[in-house]
Amino acid sequence: MSGPRTTESVSPKLQRIAELAQSDHSLRFTSLAHLLTTGFLKHNLKKLNRKAVSGIDKVTLEEYWQAADSRVQDLHDRLKSGRYRAQPVKRVYIPKANGKLRPLGIPTVEDRIVQRAVAEIIGTIYEPYFCEFSHGFRPKRSCHGALEELRQIIDKEPVSVLVDADIKAYFDTVNHQWLLKFLSHRIADKTILRLVAKWLRSGIMENGVVCRNEEGTPQGGPISPLLANIYLHYVLDLWFVKRFSKNVRGVCKMVRYADDFVVCFQYRYEAVRFLKELRERFREFNLELSEEKTRIIEFGKRTRNNGSIGAQSESRTFNFLGFTHYMRKIGKRGYRTARKPSRKSRDKFLRSIKEFVAENRDMSVWWQAYRLKPKLKGYYNYFGLRYCKHALRNVKWHTERIWVRELRKRSQRHKLQWSRMRKYPWFNILPEPTLR
Repeated sequence: MSGPRTTESVSPKLQRIAELAQSDHSLRFTSLAHLLTTGFLKHNLKKLNRKAVSGIDKVTLEEYWQAADSRVQDLHDRLKSGRYRAQPVKRVYIPKANGKLRPLGIPTVEDRIVQRAVAEIIGTIYEPYFCEFSHGFRPKRSCHGALEELRQIIDKEPVSVLVDADIKAYFDTVNHQWLLKFLSHRIADKTILRLVAKWLRSGIMENGVVCRNEEGTPQGGPISPLLANIYLHYVLDLWFVKRFSKNVRGVCKMVRYADDFVVCFQYRYEAVRFLKELRERFREFNLELSEEKTRIIEFGKRTRNNGSIGAQSESRTFNFLGFTHYMRKIGKRGYRTARKPSRKSRDKFLRSIKEFVAENRDMSVWWQAYRLKPKLKGYYNYFGLRYCKHALRNVKWHTERIWVRELRKRSQRHKLQWSRMRKYPWFNILPEPTLR
């Protein structure tokens, strides 16, 4: 009798599924649940974040690993027999850049294992099917890829108008019926569809009370980003490619990262028509644009009165993926797209620095320095694009002053004068800004 199949036996099958999905975009896959073997589940267990918060059962990943083999085998048996039940997710809140709180749903360890395994299978099918301008939650794609594509469009195409759109509470308003219907276009395996339905309707536990959710995909689960991406693929991407963009005269191109997207147009009247039809399209699928954050702006080399950021040109800037985009004068060559960290993203980072140094004020200066160093490096790695060096220096300057201000609340203030700071070796540990 042969033993359980390992990930090595599953991977070729996933590769074959990817090849079939790429060759025929109308193909429906009828047999997928057999890929959820004990070896495949164990493989996805290893990829979970060990620092993640526990779910409603209070079982941490470290505790789960103590008896991983028997737990995974039991999980596989319940999946195979249909006895598996999705647990409600635990509601937690994280601060947003605007000071508000973002709700997250934390599944149990078992639910995270199965969700990640199913997400890998579904992602293999949908990855060749997604549009090229979609960059969010996809392998070998990133925010920087989306930013570069947007820059190329604005600088090389005759773009003069942008639609800067924002979906109101997107993750909380995804319609379950429509999502399952979209999944059934490519997936005919009822076991996989039932698992997705269980997670969507598992409910949310907050303050010991479970509330059943009739819509939305709670952020925090491994499969939630993929499901949200699939929903927008059908609602927005395919509609844009197959219907709207075929009925325009000028340039019409989109760049999307998750629920953030920017659409570039050559003519203003087509941008106006796009917004009107988009609202109607979203209304059919229980989505709504945020009127406060959605706008049409003149932007590009062909617009009049281009210039750098200032009081009079503020309306000619827009924010996308943490950057403020503006047109920069480049010698005699005219204008090109430039970026710098948005004020919101900068303030969010500096707030996190202030909270860190305030909480660890009494630790040694060397300890603080070595922990501030990777925080600044992480900021540089993301925001260190062309034309951003001055902004990065500004962030480092503010970081140093926040740090010293907190240190001065301790004793020996006379040793923390700015004229003497550069002489201390611990102060010079903070890295200088670097570009990617």
